[in-house]
Amino acid sequence: MAVRHLTADHRRAPDRNRVQRAFLRPELTAVASTVVVFAIFALAGGDEGFLSSLGIRNVLQVSATIGIVAAPMTLLMVAGEFDLSVGSMVGAAEIMFGYPVVHGWPLWAALLLALGGCGLIGLVNGILSVRTPIPSFLVTLATMFIVAGGAAAIANGGLGGTTVAGVNEALSGDPLLRLFSGDLGAWIPVSAVWWIALSVLAAWLLIGTRFGNWISVTGGARESAQRAGIPIARVKVLMFVLTALGAALAGVLAALGSNTANAADGSNLQFEVIVAAVIGGTFLFGGLGTPVGTVFGALFFGLVYQGFYFTNIDTNWFQALLGALLLVAVLANNTAREFTMRRLRDDR
Repeated sequence: MAVRHLTADHRRAPDRNRVQRAFLRPELTAVASTVVVFAIFALAGGDEGFLSSLGIRNVLQVSATIGIVAAPMTLLMVAGEFDLSVGSMVGAAEIMFGYPVVHGWPLWAALLLALGGCGLIGLVNGILSVRTPIPSFLVTLATMFIVAGGAAAIANGGLGGTTVAGVNEALSGDPLLRLFSGDLGAWIPVSAVWWIALSVLAAWLLIGTRFGNWISVTGGARESAQRAGIPIARVKVLMFVLTALGAALAGVLAALGSNTANAADGSNLQFEVIVAAVIGGTFLFGGLGTPVGTVFGALFFGLVYQGFYFTNIDTNWFQALLGALLLVAVLANNTAREFTMRRLRDDR
């Protein structure tokens, strides 16, 4: 029997492949960006409070608001769809939660109202996106204006303004308040716990379940999904509903975090959420994404927002930094996807 002798190049090939795969991990851009901006702002603003318990808490608070919506949005984008209405749903959820609370509703009842209202919006988004030829980009863009305008009009008509103050005071003594408001220790807001828990759940759903495989195939290989009998329409509609529920929870936590419900909150959140997912390694056209990377994408936003606050760096550089990083992330995601597809073809 012939014996195959491996040359030094052959022996080094597995190591090179491992290094190559590491550099093509979809979340690498987000991790590297987060480390770099943390180092920059820690050096520039460490003495100004950036590294204080309050500074860290503020970073986590901002990141959590984005991350709670970004976790289910990542799954929706992996399934090949977008939802531009999540920002307006955050403000609508605040009003649906805050107004009943100050009129005597318990937390659980107002929470169910906010979740149910936003879930219904997500259901409509999903049905219109899968049952009509209109792409989800346009469907949810229209919904964004409808929800934002409707929430503001209803709030103005029923409340005389778009804000509801005293939400926490109205819930004083409610046994569930501690689960949605306050801090753990000096620097971890409760919303950050929800953020990490939902991100872990999204990662498990995508990576560790059969349904997660359905999500990936639905967005990345629609014809294969159809041949395999995967209920593509139901998968996508469910992802829209889950994304809407994430927006509702973010709105409730924001209202309790500020003690005020505001219909105008979240007006730009949809862009931050999508960018956080893309920076985290989610492919724009579906089929590839990682909720773990999205965690770092959301953390990047929190670090940058608070970093500019604690330093003298011109805040106008934030837009330039975000645009450059978005381009890098898209290029990296495309390279990672092409490498993965090439390896799959070679394995065949």
